[in-house]
Amino acid sequence: MELKDLAPWIAIAFTLALSILVPLFTQMANNSHQRKMLQEKFEYESRQKKTKTYETFLTEVGGLITAHGHIEKECLSQAGAALHQLYIYAPEDWYSDLDKLMELIMSLEWDEAKPIMQKFSRLISKELNKY
Repeated sequence: MELKDLAPWIAIAFTLALSILVPLFTQMANNSHQRKMLQEKFEYESRQKKTKTYETFLTEVGGLITAHGHIEKECLSQAGAALHQLYIYAPEDWYSDLDKLMELIMSLEWDEAKPIMQKFSRLISKELNKY
């Protein structure tokens, strides 16, 4: 048997190998791309939740402290919920100040709570400007 007799079989084998390998490599590349896209979507949604939590904290707690006692029980409850939700995203070094702020709010000590709230406003601004 000569090489010219094997040529058609080599071509068939090569074509068969390509027909199996090309879709396999295409699927692998597609899966990698889809995984990357899902990861980016997850990170985007996570940043959105964090941003919303920060904004809610600033609105609810900041509004409560600014009101200086002209509050309703519902406002106090919403501010407390916003403050506690902030623990999810806040760095651990914020915890003691968050604890102190909650104590001041619960004891209605607005003048003492105001500087802590201003500190958090600046910290949150720095956090949000990282994006």
